Amino acid sequence: PKVTWLLNGKPLTPKDGAQVELNAATGDAKLSIPKVDLQQHAGVVTCKLENPHGSQEETTRLDILAAPLITSQLPKQEETVSGKDVTLRVVVRGAPRPEATWYFNDTPIPAENATYDEEKSEYQLLIKEATVAAHEGTYRVVLKNDLGETESTPCVLTVLEAVKVTKIAPTTDTVDLKVVEPFELSFDVEGKEAPKVQLTKDGKEVKWTSVEGLRHVYLVGEVKPEHQGVYKLTAKNKTSTEEAIVTLNVTAPLNITQSLSDTHVLLGQNGTLQITCDAFPAPKITWFFNETELKNSTKHKIEVKQNVFSLTVNKADHPDVGIYRVHVDNGIDQADQTAKLNVGVKPKVEAAKPANDQSCVIGQDTQISWKFSGIEKPQVTWLFNGQPLEANERLQISESEDGTSTLSIKSAQL
Repeated sequence: PKVTWLLNGKPLTPKDGAQVELNAATGDAKLSIPKVDLQQHAGVVTCKLENPHGSQEETTRLDILAAPLITSQLPKQEETVSGKDVTLRVVVRGAPRPEATWYFNDTPIPAENATYDEEKSEYQLLIKEATVAAHEGTYRVVLKNDLGETESTPCVLTVLEAVKVTKIAPTTDTVDLKVVEPFELSFDVEGKEAPKVQLTKDGKEVKWTSVEGLRHVYLVGEVKPEHQGVYKLTAKNKTSTEEAIVTLNVTAPLNITQSLSDTHVLLGQNGTLQITCDAFPAPKITWFFNETELKNSTKHKIEVKQNVFSLTVNKADHPDVGIYRVHVDNGIDQADQTAKLNVGVKPKVEAAKPANDQSCVIGQDTQISWKFSGIEKPQVTWLFNGQPLEANERLQISESEDGTSTLSIKSAQL
């Protein structure tokens, strides 16, 4: 028959240090290994016989007596997450099978937590629900049999903790403040490894005012409208990520720095009424004329330029004269102001005859009259040789309802 020798299911060859002999006369098959090696030759040896009529196998176990030999060491560093199980493993060869003693910070560990996988020659230590206080430290294992003993390299176990974020301030997730009031974000951030902590406002990173130990603080002494937004803290380490969100709303009451005032324009010209107002949120402005709301049109132009709000009356006419009201409302505060638009006409002189044609007799009384028109009613000033005349016993000035102004001279003189 054909004879095949196998070790742990794999054919043995001279490369494996094996010598195979077959005595055809006696039928003896012989396997010789001059220099046995624990790692190379220990295990199940099989002699397989085959001919055209069938096959047969015989097996035996080859145990090689040797002091313990670690073929796969403990890792120098091992990490786990708090509350989870972790298993430390070491692969050891040796016969008789070595006994293992596990140590934690040089203190022996009870054997009930240790197991042995015979198929893999693997010694295992199960650490259940690891915590920093109870399980973080240095582990090692000592292996011993009748032929000797060995010790593994030490393994430092680090127990990582999930991120924990505790909000100190504010006490709510939404904060409503008025301008110049203070705003503070304060968080305690824990975790192992130490988390990376980032603060953003509307997606853009902002810097913490101070970081001391666990405490992270962002402080604004006097809030402004630009501080309004959504603030998000993100804390991240190997084990987890935590977030906290605070929304800041900033408001400012109405601050009218230029009030609405009466306006005078000439007929046909444009008249503009305007008000300057600071507020946040930006106010909504509504214009009224004699309590009728105005909209943008060819007659009325409504404009907003930053904090200046204006109403322009195009080509003002007499029907445009009246009371205009502006209503200012930003949802927080509101106010109303009124002003009058006056449309005037330039003064016009309507005299019966030019003044230089006027004549009188010395010593007699005489009058000089002119009729004036205009809107608003013109103010009339009489002058003599370029100097204003003041009424006295001899000079009297009067005005009639039709706009005629009369200078009466008593006892005319040269």
